[in-house]
Amino acid sequence: MYWKKSDLLFLPIGGSEEIGMNANLYHYEDKWILVDFGISFPDETDLGIDVLLPDYEFIKSLEDKFLGIILTHGHEDHIGAIPYFADIINCPIWGTPFTIALLKRKLKENNKNNNIKLKNLNINEKFDIGPFKLKAIRTSHSIPDPISILISTQIGNIFHSGDWKLNDASNINENIEINDFRSIGKDGILAMVCDSTNALVEGRTPSEDFAYDGLMEIIPKTNGIVLVTCFSSNISRIKSLLKIAKKSDRSVLIIGRALLRAIDAAKEVGILDNLPDLLNATDINLIPRSNILIISTGSQGEPNSALNRISRGADKYIKLKKGDTIIFSSRKIPGNENSILKVQNRFIEMGVEIITDDDKNVHVSGHPSKDELVDMYSYIKPKISIPVHGTREHIDAHVELANQCQVPQIIKPRNGDVIKLNGSNPCVISKIDFINHVYDAGEIVPINNERFTVRRHSLWNGFVSASIVINEEGFLATPPQISQVGVSDSNSMENFLVNISLKIEHLIDENSVGILNSDDDIINKVRKLIRSEFKSTFLKRPTINVHINRV
Repeated sequence: MYWKKSDLLFLPIGGSEEIGMNANLYHYEDKWILVDFGISFPDETDLGIDVLLPDYEFIKSLEDKFLGIILTHGHEDHIGAIPYFADIINCPIWGTPFTIALLKRKLKENNKNNNIKLKNLNINEKFDIGPFKLKAIRTSHSIPDPISILISTQIGNIFHSGDWKLNDASNINENIEINDFRSIGKDGILAMVCDSTNALVEGRTPSEDFAYDGLMEIIPKTNGIVLVTCFSSNISRIKSLLKIAKKSDRSVLIIGRALLRAIDAAKEVGILDNLPDLLNATDINLIPRSNILIISTGSQGEPNSALNRISRGADKYIKLKKGDTIIFSSRKIPGNENSILKVQNRFIEMGVEIITDDDKNVHVSGHPSKDELVDMYSYIKPKISIPVHGTREHIDAHVELANQCQVPQIIKPRNGDVIKLNGSNPCVISKIDFINHVYDAGEIVPINNERFTVRRHSLWNGFVSASIVINEEGFLATPPQISQVGVSDSNSMENFLVNISLKIEHLIDENSVGILNSDDDIINKVRKLIRSEFKSTFLKRPTINVHINRV
């Protein structure tokens, strides 16, 4: 350990070299708290992996020194890891009403620990967690009830921005008070840990009205079915679409479990009321296509999403065709471009028109652009800037902007950096090697687990199985049975496998291998023979499984 119990530390587990998996630890007086605990999604190189999880081992090792989790909002990259670790989380979790309502539903869907203490916190509410004094500050984002967090200690205050922007969404009553931020700055801020997502984007991020106006311009003029796909938790966007549907005489069908979950949570906390009667998928053919608006999940090309299913013609009720329109009211999360393009191309082949935010004003970001970042620095006036929530490119752009704002010190974090904030020389004082984890086959395992190496190897090289039966005398009872999957489908393969079988016979019978050697020795010799034959003939190194059965 390279720190003192009295040190004020910041330690990002995730989110400081990537978009997603936001999880940030703070330490003071030998106690720790965690702000957010999210997931990220794999790219196409992580085959067979659905989600990436943070490394929980260090937190687990803290035992009773770990006091609680505070959630800035309900997006998957900020709360999504909680259901996976619910059975071993034994501390309270704080969040605003919508965030907690959403989390409760996720835990219930996953049949997870109902004993976790979930605590609602209100805007401007002050509360203590051990030596930390915290306050929730209202902000705006692409989900209801987002907050920034003021973390106060006896040796310095930290402003943790969360995901934010300053132009609020009036249709869900986000009334940001700029004086709240100015007041925080006047009280003195040692460090600001701040969102970098749009640090490369000039100007200001508009409010939800911008997207509403763009959608309102398109939908009433469009013939056929209009399907809008957006982030499931963007209740402000959903309210905009419901209003537009009413004005354009369209009935609304909502599809996708995540969307229905978010709407249910918004209804519970009073954010979404007076919901109109919604269409049932079975009734879609009973009304004219030009009177239908579908709101769907799947904006990121997720393989199991409603939109992906419709694009493959696999949905039982919804069949889009020429004359229909799909609006992607969302941004492309880095890494999802290819998945989104595949879905869009399938619809284009059907003759369906595709509209994205590259074409029209159909989406607005939930993150601050450059001018808003400058404003926030002028309000908060931190002594230290710590840009997070972004790739290295985003963080570097944020660093440049913080320099322009004349912040005295800027620290570029990497996941695992232990950053000491107090003292005369705030800096990285240690490094913890966090390893991303994966939920696989009912358990959470490190992503560097050997099983994933084997799977990738088998994917590119194929799989060979050999079954060998040896009698009591140590001789073959039957000819070895060899099969392969994924190496080659050439006409010569059958003869090739027969030839290997004969060579295994020779190896065992002629050399008395079955008598003299253990099963492990036989397996190693047979595997070596098979590997050599496949490599010389097919230039492949398949995964080889040899099974010995003695009778």
